[in-house]
Amino acid sequence: MIKAKMVTGLVSCALCLPLAQAGGLSIADADLTLAGGVSAGVLYSDNTGGSNNTETTITDVLLELSAPADKGLGFVAAYGSLPQNSIVSNVPATPTSSSSNMKLQYGYLTVKPTDAVTIDVGVLGTKIGYEVANTYANAHVLLGAVWNAQPVYYDGIRASFAVGEGSMFVEANEDTATGATSGYVIGGSTKLGAADLSVAYYNANKARDIIDIIVSGEIAGIPVAANIDFQKIDSEAATPGMDDNAMGIALYAAPSLGGYTVPVRFEYLDDGSSGIYGGMKSGYSITVTPTYHYGKNAFVRAELALVASDNKIFTDKNSVAQDSKTSAALQAGFTF
Repeated sequence: MIKAKMVTGLVSCALCLPLAQAGGLSIADADLTLAGGVSAGVLYSDNTGGSNNTETTITDVLLELSAPADKGLGFVAAYGSLPQNSIVSNVPATPTSSSSNMKLQYGYLTVKPTDAVTIDVGVLGTKIGYEVANTYANAHVLLGAVWNAQPVYYDGIRASFAVGEGSMFVEANEDTATGATSGYVIGGSTKLGAADLSVAYYNANKARDIIDIIVSGEIAGIPVAANIDFQKIDSEAATPGMDDNAMGIALYAAPSLGGYTVPVRFEYLDDGSSGIYGGMKSGYSITVTPTYHYGKNAFVRAELALVASDNKIFTDKNSVAQDSKTSAALQAGFTF
């Protein structure tokens, strides 16, 4: 509560400053940076399990205040609402107000004892996964099914080390998303020819293990990426007679022409009977998001997404089981 009140006060002060001060702030002897974004849209999906299938909402609002750790100590604090709508369950049966999700989303102190070592302590954003919770920073309005089975934010401490052209990190956390009360992550990133490679191993104590691989780069001038997850449920959390592992693959491409981009995401999901991807034995999703960019800071986009499973994991408004979900969205956003 104290953290939330502190960040709210800082944000209120920032909003009172002239527009020309946005981005870089100078307060006393500190150089601060204000960043974030706001997006809103209309979301639709069928087979939601209820009669509600359309929602008009703030899809993100986030204000991030930070100070660099170039003098040995810095911080990041982000306050706002991140509903985290996904292609699996983007329209709730009972709509909720965006304001109910207003809180400190993440915030941590950064200690930098040397140029090669950084230590972050507080509420951390995970390094697992290619997509992020604030959708205006992604190529798509709705988050993917692979993302939906990954951790997001949690209390923890992370040490990062510069190693040549790459980096490594180790982390201890208190992520409870999978039923664990503690866990750890180790990983690193490097160049692989013209591509960027990141690999991480996530262990939620007595809950779940994840091996996360991300490769990104360009093919024929088109930005592309792949996010591959291998997940395994620990014996303490596994259901007898059910599968204890799953695999998710997400592929991304974003061709562009002038101010237009047409990002495409394709996912393959192999859940077996583990329930990690919602009980989907196997299936796929495809998302297409034509986007027009007003310079670097604003955009408007439309989206069409399909999730299909070889077993019936969705239900329509009459509670009849279905094997697919189709979603559509319109969104506009501004970032700074």
